Amino acid sequence: MNPVKNHHLNLKATLALAVLALSGLGAQAAESSSPSEGLHGLIGIGAVYSPTYVGAKESRSHAVLLPDLRYRKGAFEASTLGGLRYWAVEKPDFQFALTLGVDAGREDHKVKGFLGQSGSDRLRGMGKIKASGELGVAGSWSGLGLPLNFELKTALGKQGHGGTLASIGSSLPLLASGPLELGAEVSLGFADKRYLQSYYGVSAAQAAATSFKEFHPKAGLYGADLGLSARYKLSDSMSLMANASYHRVLADAAKSPLVERKGAPTVLVGLGYTF
Repeated sequence: MNPVKNHHLNLKATLALAVLALSGLGAQAAESSSPSEGLHGLIGIGAVYSPTYVGAKESRSHAVLLPDLRYRKGAFEASTLGGLRYWAVEKPDFQFALTLGVDAGREDHKVKGFLGQSGSDRLRGMGKIKASGELGVAGSWSGLGLPLNFELKTALGKQGHGGTLASIGSSLPLLASGPLELGAEVSLGFADKRYLQSYYGVSAAQAAATSFKEFHPKAGLYGADLGLSARYKLSDSMSLMANASYHRVLADAAKSPLVERKGAPTVLVGLGYTF
């Protein structure tokens, strides 16, 4: 089971979504059996093409590392992308977990990193959104035949976005036989005023420091996502991987002066080793 992840305004979350979708392909067949104990996951390298932030007109491509390492002990699970989870319920048609993760925040200018740049100078003067912890719940219900994935989480403290957000969606294995595996995912994102103000809003102070007009979005629906994932097995452990997703900014968030382009694709290709 792969609960939906919310689509933040940062590249780290975009990559996490793509890698989770790719690793989730291989997990489809294993979901009917007991979860794997100990250390397992996926590591690899690849290249990504994505907007500098959600709503930006500018996009960039660069190399990325693809780490999805997980450690499972009983009901507890720790992973590099999903954070900490306690699986309170694990039944064939319903799974439910308590979660503790991190929102990476957002830079307000270009920042050079080990594998390229992140951030956008268009946001200079908006101020940095600091990283923050997030406490929540996540799960999946498949009583209607297709899995209905859900997640709800809220920031710990007010250092970062300080808000609450939720997502709901579904994933569908399109092909799961032979060396080629295909899957699709769709999701909707919702958030409160505090979260949307942090990522889409413009306060009076920010308007004075930038060319953006003051803007205060209302709580509710803010985005929709559609993704397609493919994996071709070269061996039992090595695979070629690809993920293409389209994010659409919706409702009040789409009216933000920060949003230049309401819809944009993200494409990831890579080579991964699973264990």
